[in-house]
Amino acid sequence: MATPTEAVTMAQEVVKTMLAKGYILGKDALAKAREFDESHKVSAAAAAKVCELSKRIGLTGRINAGVDTLKSVDKRYNVSGITGTALAATGRGVAAATNAFVKSSYFSAGALWVSDALARASKAAAELGSHSSKK
Repeated sequence: MATPTEAVTMAQEVVKTMLAKGYILGKDALAKAREFDESHKVSAAAAAKVCELSKRIGLTGRINAGVDTLKSVDKRYNVSGITGTALAATGRGVAAATNAFVKSSYFSAGALWVSDALARASKAAAELGSHSSKK
């Protein structure tokens, strides 16, 4: 029998594969997954293992200490404020560059060229489709 960690990993891989192949996972799939989890106690076992590990190595305390240290550094050096200002300035610069690019004649000409190419490709595909259906 698989361990809870292995079961979770396998389930994640199955979901990734299904999504990659274009499956749409609806409420039924989620309900069945919940039923499986409840009947096999996968989430409960995983949570118990994490809790046990946390108690054994003091993980929660270490995480809290790390968060407190980050808060202290942020308060002292105003990292989040500086980062926010830099991001806002960068965003304004990107918006101005995008606006200039979209308004340029090169962009307009390129957009027309792409549109024309797509129209021709669509027409060619339609003609190929009509020829193959007549045979």
